[in-house]
Amino acid sequence: MKKQVRAFLVFVAGLATLGLANCGTYNCATDDGMSFSGSTCTSTSPSGISSGGGTSSSGAAFVFAVDTGASAGSSNGTIDGYELNPSASTFATISGYTAPTIPPSDGGLGMVVAQKQYLYVAFGEAKEIYGWTIDSTTGALTAVSGSPYSASFLSSSGQVAQAQMITNPSGTLLFISLPLTNQIYAYQIGSSGALTAVAGAPFSVPFGPVNMATDGAGKFLYAVDGDFTTHTGSEIAAYSIGSGGGLTAVSGSPFAFPMWQVQGEPTGKFLIGTSGNSSVSGFSGVDDEHLYVFSISSTGAITPVSGSPFATVYSPFSIAVSPNSGGDLVYSFSISESSGQTSFNAEEGYSISSSGALTAVSGSPFTNLGNGSSGSWGQFDQSGAFLFVYGEFITNPSTDTFVIQISPFNVPSGGTLTSAGSTADLATVGFWAATDSQ
Repeated sequence: MKKQVRAFLVFVAGLATLGLANCGTYNCATDDGMSFSGSTCTSTSPSGISSGGGTSSSGAAFVFAVDTGASAGSSNGTIDGYELNPSASTFATISGYTAPTIPPSDGGLGMVVAQKQYLYVAFGEAKEIYGWTIDSTTGALTAVSGSPYSASFLSSSGQVAQAQMITNPSGTLLFISLPLTNQIYAYQIGSSGALTAVAGAPFSVPFGPVNMATDGAGKFLYAVDGDFTTHTGSEIAAYSIGSGGGLTAVSGSPFAFPMWQVQGEPTGKFLIGTSGNSSVSGFSGVDDEHLYVFSISSTGAITPVSGSPFATVYSPFSIAVSPNSGGDLVYSFSISESSGQTSFNAEEGYSISSSGALTAVSGSPFTNLGNGSSGSWGQFDQSGAFLFVYGEFITNPSTDTFVIQISPFNVPSGGTLTSAGSTADLATVGFWAATDSQ
């Protein structure tokens, strides 16, 4: 095992003592995060949060991130807020933002935005789900009625996946997968943001579900049987989603496709996936330099499209698919084996044709963006105009000094990424989510 990975495992052990999930080789708070030494990454923006009542926003998007409070030795955690202002090329803490208090020393089990106005975070240590309304102008967070919600089924033990907590495309349903108990919990999201358990939940799964996704139309839910040790998967369970949020197994499910992560695209016709199999993520010694595309039938069954899998330059560690119906774009994020695992590879971008075929967009891989803005996990805002990329870099292994950052990019119609603003440094590891401001 390489020195950089050993240093990262020491870092993970430190997180476990703070009460975060017991991870394997991944960042407990994000799963898809990786830390590296020897990086040229530099800090470009503050990580503190200002107090006050909030001011008018001129930004185009907000990002919210769990701050465990560990870096400042605080007895409380917070939800930190960041604002992207592409016209000024800035991405920094929201001016006048008051950070709400959350359970300390807990990076969470997932964070999602629903309907561009509600933010939810699940905490395993506290066994609670927190919810807030998002002020579309200032980014201020206000607790929704009933928050925090008791969720005794949540666990602080076990491992945490990037997409263990998701919503359907319309943001009316919230799903949480439980790998330890082979279950998926579901909630309806009311008009005020309040959560109500779906009738019949939890729903049984024939394996420990890890990453989840819905198709672009919100008709079906897919859950992968993932292996945290190797960062790979073995099969995909498929469910039709009822009008009230209930899940019914699709005929033929589970499907024997070895994916680590899958995501739907806007038309609802295809499911995009990565096996996650690489010599740096799972230490399996096999780099799978491909993306997989599956056709979704009217019943929810999936089959590979013609030409799948499609070759990539690097072995995808994770993926992000544009939610914009006019975008039809998928981006992959990976870790550099050639550099001795001391950096991330450049992001790759692919367009999705009407038949499901993938074609590299102009400029991919985007080496002109620089290593300091690369990472292992990306998220779009709801409009699909911006892509945010998360990365961790160990700058001094001997002192466990590291930088946790998110970099924003413009996503034009052609898919060629350009910088949308400065990189923002996060205070601690933890889940995060992006949303449009209005």
